[in-house]
Amino acid sequence: MGAISRFLFLMLPLAAICSCTQPVPQQSKKYSIMVMSDEDKQYIIQTDTLDHGTAYPIRDGVLVASPPRIWYYTIVKDGYYYFVSSQTHYFVKNQVIGNKFVAIDSVLLPGFRYPDNCVFYTPDSVLVVNSSKPAAPKQYARINVKTMQATIGELPIPAPQPPFKFMSVGFVQFRSPYCWIGYTYHYQDETNGYGSSDTVYLAQTMLPGMQLQQIIKDARSTYPGNVNTAQQNTFEDEAGDFYFLSCPGIVRGANPSQPTAIYRMKAGAQALDSSYFFNISASAIHNHAYGLWYIGYNEAIIRSERKDLFGSFEEHYKVPHIEYYVINLLTKTVQKLDLPLDRGSSRTCVLAEGPAVYISINDGKGGNDIWIYNKQDRSVRKGLHLDGPVNYIMRLESLH
Repeated sequence: MGAISRFLFLMLPLAAICSCTQPVPQQSKKYSIMVMSDEDKQYIIQTDTLDHGTAYPIRDGVLVASPPRIWYYTIVKDGYYYFVSSQTHYFVKNQVIGNKFVAIDSVLLPGFRYPDNCVFYTPDSVLVVNSSKPAAPKQYARINVKTMQATIGELPIPAPQPPFKFMSVGFVQFRSPYCWIGYTYHYQDETNGYGSSDTVYLAQTMLPGMQLQQIIKDARSTYPGNVNTAQQNTFEDEAGDFYFLSCPGIVRGANPSQPTAIYRMKAGAQALDSSYFFNISASAIHNHAYGLWYIGYNEAIIRSERKDLFGSFEEHYKVPHIEYYVINLLTKTVQKLDLPLDRGSSRTCVLAEGPAVYISINDGKGGNDIWIYNKQDRSVRKGLHLDGPVNYIMRLESLH
């Protein structure tokens, strides 16, 4: 099953949304949690604490949409929820007002359905990279979320050529005056199934016009980054060094003979750091991983699969087998966190704030909880519990 085919089942039709007068924003809570119920519906509950207590997202939360599944392509910023409607091709701005999930503005992006990547590059401007049609160049849209005006263009990276049919943009990183684009190519056919090129591609473009400067190729791994709206895989540290995870495992690149790895680009550099390659698959983790979150001072949380506990792509999502590790980016040491096995191939599930790192866990046994890793004493404890018919905690994030 291909990268695009795998994601299609996550999206169902959404009624057309028109621009309207923006209501006066209400006082919002600190955190947003989006869940999927046992009935396959999405709910949002907002809260001021993740440290303790019990929340009831199905009973007390807001129904997001029924039946559309937008969790995979949603971004949250300044109390607003943004996503691309797969049916109408509108980029929609939403807000929780009272007990409703309200569309307050939108802009049409013709042909846009399933974003590969979505990133704010100024406080008010977001860049959306559209998923590719077979053998077609990638399109992007720049959107001002205050005026909801959009400019659409074409990324200056080569379109897929046989035997490759699709391409994925796994990250977009703005490092003025440049925009860096990480991508790779995919094949899909009845004979060979789905898989990826054996190369990480990194394009350097010049702002503001996206003129191509160079393309860097690295064949030590493949599929740089990921669909960043679903799960984070990139970050910039305090020194301005940029890190990204490659994802060749079966639910992303489907080229599992290559290692999952972390790459680095030093601050001010215009090439990958050739001296740095953190081979996750060869480390004590000894598996593929699909999520990476920076928690400060050269440490990150990585979300890794247990390949001995699942037997298929479908089981990868449903069966609890996910482990979390704290990794040191400089010493390349790893520490497994004492957490229940998690499930769900892609989730926005780690949030670092000061000494606390909040991690949402679905253990498949009713244990839908926010766990807390304390960076100072390296302890782990259970925080907020989500009660009721919750199937998955899909998103955990700060509203501001």
